[in-house]
Amino acid sequence: MWRHIASNFLTLAILGLVLAVGGLTWAQREYAAQGPLADAICLQVSPGSNMRRVAENLAEQGAISNATIYRLGADYSEKSSRLKAGSFLIEEGASMAEIVDEITGDGLSTCGTEVIYRISVNSQTKRVRELNASTQEFEVTSEFDPKADELPEAYTSARDDVATRYRVVVA
Repeated sequence: MWRHIASNFLTLAILGLVLAVGGLTWAQREYAAQGPLADAICLQVSPGSNMRRVAENLAEQGAISNATIYRLGADYSEKSSRLKAGSFLIEEGASMAEIVDEITGDGLSTCGTEVIYRISVNSQTKRVRELNASTQEFEVTSEFDPKADELPEAYTSARDDVATRYRVVVA
């Protein structure tokens, strides 16, 4: 009788091992496979955010197929702790691995709003531009003279956003 129990236990253990290896192989393929995103998006990662919130946000926007695999892949590649705050351009069809690399890389925002201070000898202007994720080109949302004009809403909201980039152009 003990021989049958040991034999059944060994069979179940081998079956469990085969299922575990199969599950891990499937998860690795999902993590590296092309993503479901049809159009590029700007992903906002707020300061103090964690990989769980980012995964939920990406799943809501349809950029990843499985938030759990995304989090486990980021943890396994030891990149979860390098999450950066900012606005990141996520290309259409980006894999989960590519998204993790984008948001844990150098920390530079690749998407979102940009404020340009243009200074010349006799004038100065401020221009607020927003990156259109689908065309990947900046569109001017506001341009004004800071001495003469009132601050537009586009500028005040960009000024309060931590992901806004600032540039100074001197002519």
